Amino acid sequence: MEKIIKSAIKLAEAKYPGVYFLNTTQELKNFYTSGLKKHKRWKAIASIENWLPVDDVFLQDFRKELDKRKIKTQVIFKEAGLKFEPKGLKYRKVKVMSDKYKFKSSVDILNDKLLIMSPKMKVKGLVIEIEPMLDIFNDIFDLLWETLPEVKK
Repeated sequence: MEKIIKSAIKLAEAKYPGVYFLNTTQELKNFYTSGLKKHKRWKAIASIENWLPVDDVFLQDFRKELDKRKIKTQVIFKEAGLKFEPKGLKYRKVKVMSDKYKFKSSVDILNDKLLIMSPKMKVKGLVIEIEPMLDIFNDIFDLLWETLPEVKK
């Protein structure tokens, strides 16, 4: 997976069509809010504790807005992230993996693009609109989703 991400970064640096950077926090927020108008499903493998320093208020408001717009959301994150999970969201399903996994990035998988976001990268996010990469990330997500137990609310 890391090899795929490094290859995608090289494509974005070379201005390859279908791969681009989000360089600022505002561009990252714009990506998320524009997706509210376009998508009916949202999948993510998220490192919540690494997203919070970007803008914790925006993150919580965004989650609530997804639910308000009835966007079916499936999120996988580490157990420690449960303490940040808002209550009462009807269209959000969460599964968790052990905290022994140390990933620090988040991957949002949408029907036409994916976003790899990490405050540790030299840019805030990497957007990929390349179908074979979308296919593999969708399959990886679905595989994880099917193997992880439901979180009791």
